[in-house]
Amino acid sequence: MWNLHKCKNIFIDFDGVIVDSNKFKEKAIEKSILKLFGNNKKSKEAVNYFNANAGISRKEKLSKFYNEKNVLEIIKIYSNECDNFFSTATPTEGLVSFLEYIQLTNKNIKVYILSGGEKNEINLFLKQNNLLQFFEDILSSEQSKLDHMKEKKVSENDIFIGDSKNDLKTSLQSRINFILFEGYKSLESFPSKTFIKKNNLIRTENFRTLLDTFIK
Repeated sequence: MWNLHKCKNIFIDFDGVIVDSNKFKEKAIEKSILKLFGNNKKSKEAVNYFNANAGISRKEKLSKFYNEKNVLEIIKIYSNECDNFFSTATPTEGLVSFLEYIQLTNKNIKVYILSGGEKNEINLFLKQNNLLQFFEDILSSEQSKLDHMKEKKVSENDIFIGDSKNDLKTSLQSRINFILFEGYKSLESFPSKTFIKKNNLIRTENFRTLLDTFIK
């Protein structure tokens, strides 16, 4: 495990890491698209692409298949589903203990949420669970994850905790440490075994198992 004293920033993905929402979102986008356009080849392709590319903004993914008007119609239905879900969702196992540990032992580390999701949905979840005080900022869909990383001028000692192939790609492009979160993964967007093996990743089930690794 890396030396946390050299780390300045920790970036944590939201869906499937901070909250167990991957399966919900996969069903919600399917429901939203089929409600408007029915069960056809284009709908299936759009749903599959959406779910296979976790970490990219919903608008960008949907725009590959639909015009702007239709994208906004889908997003309206999908966002309402997400708002209802996040208003009652709770954090994944060990998250609070992990954040408290970082705050107590490494006060100079800035912790960010880095997500392809919408800021208002993430903010709602954090408020509902009294977590806002742990995070420096919510870096969300207004930019790509890579662009957010560039703006923060990340270094090789920084850490990104994510659960998708796109998260892993972002960490490789940014040249920072990556921890693969597995306990709440989506089979649609999870990195392949070959990709994982090639990059010799640190893997963890949840924040409790990750905290055990840091404390050792």
